[in-house]
Amino acid sequence: MMTCRELIQLLIDFVSGELPPEHQALVQQHLQTCPPCVAYLQTYQHTIRLARQLPCQPLPPDLDRRLRAALAEIKAMPAPPAVT
Repeated sequence: MMTCRELIQLLIDFVSGELPPEHQALVQQHLQTCPPCVAYLQTYQHTIRLARQLPCQPLPPDLDRRLRAALAEIKAMPAPPAVT
């Protein structure tokens, strides 16, 4: 049985339909027996709907520069060694 904490960790993938079928079934089982998680899911989905209604605003120029610099720095980092 899945815990509430485990469900929360999988929630974005569940809501976006990207969760593997076996995990999706576990989430659905948990939701059938956990009213607090159902309420959490409904609030999460409502928040997503509200956020999608917000107008797109351009980033402030300083923030845009800082984000681009941070991304360039990350891209320049060597790749971590492969785990075997």
